[in-house]
Amino acid sequence: MPYGRGFVDLKLPTRNLRVIRVKEPRGLADEEKSIKEALENPIKKLPLPTLADSQDKVTIIVDDITRPTPSHKIVSAILEELPVPSENVTVLVATGLHRKNTEQELEAMLGRDILSRVRVVNHDAFDEKGLVYVGETSMGTKLEVNRLVADADLLITTGHIEPHEFAGFTGGRKSILPGVAGVEGINHNHRLENLDHPKARIGILDGNPIHEDMVEAARMVEVDFMVNVVLNSEKRMTKVVAGDVEEAHRHGVAFYREHAQVEVGEPADIVIASSGYPGDINFYQSIKSCVIPAEPFVKEGGVIIALAGCEDGFGGELFFRWMTSFSSPDDIVERFKREGYRADLDHCYLLARILKKCEVVVVTPDPSVHKIRKSLIKTTSSPEEAIRMALNRKGKDASILALPYAQRVIPKY
Repeated sequence: MPYGRGFVDLKLPTRNLRVIRVKEPRGLADEEKSIKEALENPIKKLPLPTLADSQDKVTIIVDDITRPTPSHKIVSAILEELPVPSENVTVLVATGLHRKNTEQELEAMLGRDILSRVRVVNHDAFDEKGLVYVGETSMGTKLEVNRLVADADLLITTGHIEPHEFAGFTGGRKSILPGVAGVEGINHNHRLENLDHPKARIGILDGNPIHEDMVEAARMVEVDFMVNVVLNSEKRMTKVVAGDVEEAHRHGVAFYREHAQVEVGEPADIVIASSGYPGDINFYQSIKSCVIPAEPFVKEGGVIIALAGCEDGFGGELFFRWMTSFSSPDDIVERFKREGYRADLDHCYLLARILKKCEVVVVTPDPSVHKIRKSLIKTTSSPEEAIRMALNRKGKDASILALPYAQRVIPKY
């Protein structure tokens, strides 16, 4: 099972064991060539050289360090196509409500050549002076975006496509909302009414209010061009789509769905889930990459074991304070209903919903996660101990389901 930047071997009883993996598409033979071909043959858009003017101010939005997007390759290819001097180009990191990326992380994401060639800026959703009001969506979301987005003559978004716990899929429109939006708009898009909507689930776009609000936001800021990739578990590109922010994204989603949709079948007593780095970079991300994808596959009253490397710790001070102050999922749900959604706490609520269905055991070396009260979740640094705990709870004949790369799976009911 992937665990942090490496793997961990598990010994499991095989008589009631099922392992679910998505059908892995092969990596592209020539990634750079495939990106170039997608740029030259965009979906419902003209090619970049036709869209750009030599005097244009260009903003290219990229994913932050929590995503495995090969931004260096994508941005390098875009810069080759643009008839615009480097001093007119800014790369904006779509942090959403995540922390700023460090210089070392930016170099890992983009490469020293891009950092020395163009300006690179972290988005800050809390910086009021750096935000520009665009308007309200039809769902009442107050949309403020980074000034570099509002002032751009040519706006290009990049990213990667995989299942998302409540937006259906990552990529496309998410680069704008929440990627480069203000905190108030993000909070409204992520509000409880939307999180609890039956269509706000993994793999669902049609009828999903969170997705539809994001699409409207992307249209409001007039994204000119999008480049997204689909990756396999080895982080190799398997598909490149470019062009219109909605239509090209739909093409990428359709390709992903072909390979990743799996039958849920009979839920298991115990589900062991992992995703590896950067999906488990911290505890916050591990909830979305391990715990939430496992929930459809576990029985009522079952156990989810999440393997979470958490090399970057817990995932935010406010999130840590909340998660270490509650003793039951009911306490969390009640506070959310009383106070409403607060920035970067959606995973706290989503975890609480799952804890009302089943137990969760987190395997992690990070000491901060072990500060969570045992009445809420169980923690251990040993995968073997986690398996013993689950078998003691559910019995030696318990059915077990293993989900390596859990975040890649789309459940089909």
